[in-house]
Amino acid sequence: MKKSLLFVILAITLMLLWSGCDNWVTSIDPLTGQVQDDQLNNEGSIPFLITGVWGQLASCTDGCFALSDLLSDQLLFDLDVPLASYSQYEEIDTGDILLDNNSVEGVYNAVMELRFLADDVVRRAGDINFSDTDLEKEVNFTGYFLGGISRYYLATYFGLDKNQGGSPLDKGPMISSDELYNQAIDYLTKSIEYAEDDYMIRVIKTIIARIYLYKKDYTNAKQYANEGLAQGDDPYQVPYNVADNTNYYWQQAGLGRSQMVIDFRFHDYVTEDPAEMVRVSHQSIIGRSGAQWWLQTKYDEEGDPLNLTSWQENELMLAELEVREGNTGSALTRVNEIRTSHGLDPLDAVDLNTIIEERDKELFLTGMRLADERRFDIWHMDADTWHYLPVTQAERNSNPNID
Repeated sequence: MKKSLLFVILAITLMLLWSGCDNWVTSIDPLTGQVQDDQLNNEGSIPFLITGVWGQLASCTDGCFALSDLLSDQLLFDLDVPLASYSQYEEIDTGDILLDNNSVEGVYNAVMELRFLADDVVRRAGDINFSDTDLEKEVNFTGYFLGGISRYYLATYFGLDKNQGGSPLDKGPMISSDELYNQAIDYLTKSIEYAEDDYMIRVIKTIIARIYLYKKDYTNAKQYANEGLAQGDDPYQVPYNVADNTNYYWQQAGLGRSQMVIDFRFHDYVTEDPAEMVRVSHQSIIGRSGAQWWLQTKYDEEGDPLNLTSWQENELMLAELEVREGNTGSALTRVNEIRTSHGLDPLDAVDLNTIIEERDKELFLTGMRLADERRFDIWHMDADTWHYLPVTQAERNSNPNID
């Protein structure tokens, strides 16, 4: 326990030094900042920097997922719900988001920091002559994998305009979602060279397949999904350590605090088939008016991890691609294998609408519904609402290359 505590203290200390580098802090003397930066350019500092980057993944993933699910049709905000009080969640739920929305700003900044830290460890690793080749491999995997994930987050969740996805990097010009997706694919592909085992390679290929699916490049999506996670593989998860941060869904849309509740259709799914509770777990909550709402219990502990991907997602992608090709027989087999894994009865037929509904249930509260609404053209609000979380006012004010 004492060693673990010392490790955390050292890691935090190094992270404080690290966060003072480059463009993150401008109020310190440049020479002092450079001395601090140089202190980290050695092999001994690398394990602590790696820990910091993975910690930043946890700090931004749950916020991205939860706020995107609120903007989508999976989560709801209503002042009738007990403990719901934050008007900035209402902006997101209605798609009428002000550019200075604090919740969006916090998540955007966290993703931008993940991207910076991931790229930075790659840069530092390139300047070090490693004696430990395993550590060199680990730091490069961390940087390229999380550099790819951060670009994927920026492309999927953020936009400069209501219907224009993407983000600037390093105070540069706007980069479209499509180009950020291309960058993400490049980084993730590079990370395969440093992956520790075949399972991790399958994880990466599933994520790349998802990106190609979002790009509507179905040929490449199928190629990578065919080499992605296989039935029986464990889900790849982002862990939460309650000593540092807790799952955002639990904090703000769950038993921690009921700021947000789930859409009523999820209870309808369970009314139709009670066995669906395993995928869309929830409980009743009574509003201030006496109305009944439904609170998610998928994440019923503050440290519950989030699935970044799973074999079920991979099979759903392949099933969708087969439906698009007209191969509904194989698609049905895949969908039913997923349902069987949860103890659900098989379906008799499948089409694209079936895929959409199965994704809605299987990928419940994992940050994927927003992209699905856009790509399947099933947007649930007026066209003149935000389809992305906005690039923040602070970024616009400080970046001369965007308006």
